[in-house]
Amino acid sequence: MPSIISANLRITGNLESEGDIQIDGVVEGDIRSSSLTVSDSATVRGAIEADMVAIAGSVTGQIKAKTVTLQRTARVIADIVQESLSIEPGAYFEGNTRRIAQEAPRKLEQPKLEQPQPGKSLNGPATSMEPVRPALTNGAAPNGAAPNGMGTDDKAAAGQLRV
Repeated sequence: MPSIISANLRITGNLESEGDIQIDGVVEGDIRSSSLTVSDSATVRGAIEADMVAIAGSVTGQIKAKTVTLQRTARVIADIVQESLSIEPGAYFEGNTRRIAQEAPRKLEQPKLEQPQPGKSLNGPATSMEPVRPALTNGAAPNGAAPNGMGTDDKAAAGQLRV
């Protein structure tokens, strides 16, 4: 059975319980418990730390829990650190969330790349290659002809193409 902070009760100060707490009123202070329920009429201003947190009311502060549920009537302005987060449609959440890893993340293995060996290509046996000829940048054809296929003695001015 949870400890209940009723709707007509306002608490200024920190709450700590090894059991469950249900808040229907107002708490201005930090809360630590096993399980915390913030009802739709409740307001909490402070840090929350629990295994399980269910929020239907208003929370401003920081939340750290294994499981956090923001119900459709929740109004939360907080940073949330959690293992599992559930947000129902209609809930208002403003802040950041960060996941606590349940287990240490596995290290990703780098793919093993085959190292090239002299005389052997990674794509098959080595082949001889012809030397690469530089591209002509002045527009001249390799045989001395103009780029338009006509001789260099053509009367066309540079940059013009005669059809």
